[in-house]
Amino acid sequence: MVVTFPIETPAQRQVLGVAITFSILTVVAVCLRLLAHHLAQKQWITSDYFIIAAGIFAVSLQSISITGVIQAGIGYDHVTTIAGIYGIEPITKLLKLIISLQFLWVLSLSCTKISILFSYLRIFPVMWVVRISWTTIGAIISWTVGTILAGCLICRPIAYNWDQTIPGGLSRNQVTSFTMTGVINLITDIVVLVTPMPLLYNLQMARYKKVTLITIFGLGAVTCIISILRISVLTTVDFADITYSIPRANIFSGLEPCLAVILASIL
Repeated sequence: MVVTFPIETPAQRQVLGVAITFSILTVVAVCLRLLAHHLAQKQWITSDYFIIAAGIFAVSLQSISITGVIQAGIGYDHVTTIAGIYGIEPITKLLKLIISLQFLWVLSLSCTKISILFSYLRIFPVMWVVRISWTTIGAIISWTVGTILAGCLICRPIAYNWDQTIPGGLSRNQVTSFTMTGVINLITDIVVLVTPMPLLYNLQMARYKKVTLITIFGLGAVTCIISILRISVLTTVDFADITYSIPRANIFSGLEPCLAVILASIL
């Protein structure tokens, strides 16, 4: 039987508010980018396909967050209270959803950054930019594969993530794993952010135009800030009391890819 939780707490409302609002903004941003291409009679290019994929992954992540609030008790109360009223099924469901959340988070962010790097390859056909862009794309793909493998292998068998009564099961520190993948994500964020800056700074144009361009390309700094906040919040997650401790981490984990897609859609 599917449990439905009443929406009563501020944490529940915050997770739902962020998920719904930024899902809509993400869809609107990607659609406006594609509409602009249509009006300018431009064909879709590689960066467009990656940003579409990133948007789909980001909205899917937020959909799982909504499901987590309504059916798995995110933000409702402590695990012991929920288990006493509704049984362990919602907790088990949430622990399963967290794996999907992690995969969608890394897939959305990787597609967004690859989309931006393909834009760099088109806009800045300079040898050192090309080399940095392709090297970073390779690093992002490796990080994506590594993050997915870590999600699959951190608990063995994988069902031990949600059922720790399995004999012989083993689970490593999930918070540490999430934090490490977040740090690597932040490093690639910074590389993507700073790569075009020397070229933009040296452009021969009016100062206000140069400042405008640098500001547009520098909007990625917002994503870096969110990434730092997410890493900080992840350290507060307690898997023994996951429903009560996860809301803030869930908000930042959903906000980061959505904001990245929205900002990347400007390019």
